[in-house]
Amino acid sequence: MAINIKFSLVLLVVVGIFMAMFSIPVAKADVYEVKETKISAYFHDYFSVQYTPNATDFAVVGFPGKYWNFTKFGTLCVFNDLVTEGPEPTSATVGRLQGIYVPTSFNGNYLSMFCSLVFTNEAYNGSTLQIQGTVDQFGGVMEYSVTSGTGKFRYTNGYFTMEPISFYEPTSYMLLRINVTLKHF
Repeated sequence: MAINIKFSLVLLVVVGIFMAMFSIPVAKADVYEVKETKISAYFHDYFSVQYTPNATDFAVVGFPGKYWNFTKFGTLCVFNDLVTEGPEPTSATVGRLQGIYVPTSFNGNYLSMFCSLVFTNEAYNGSTLQIQGTVDQFGGVMEYSVTSGTGKFRYTNGYFTMEPISFYEPTSYMLLRINVTLKHF
């Protein structure tokens, strides 16, 4: 009799587990499909060796007694650049490109950059992309890795390119086109 009760209890538990497994609704398959997003925009960079009211990019530390510049090995620069849909600074805002970079080659050609593209536009407001890499800053199109993201771009990866469009030396203003290709859920 005790064996029948134990067997019945085990059978009841097993049947209960199977019923629970098959009664759980399955999530939609499209939630887990990988999506591809491509973004093209422009960012506006105003470099200054010292902080000025219009500067969006400036050197904050370097070797003592040496000239600090984006071409001088070991000079740490910070930036907070406007990103827009079109090449004009007055076109619709996409967000801000914020981060740091430092020339890492002795000749100043290669630099390492770590930054976030912080979206403020309606489509991606509150989302970010984390970008990093080392590139030849004078080699034309520069390509970086997109290592992660937040908001609409959680679990993302991809690549980020920057291409210089124009440079106005008197104000150290540079216009660059960015293209981002992402894979995300």
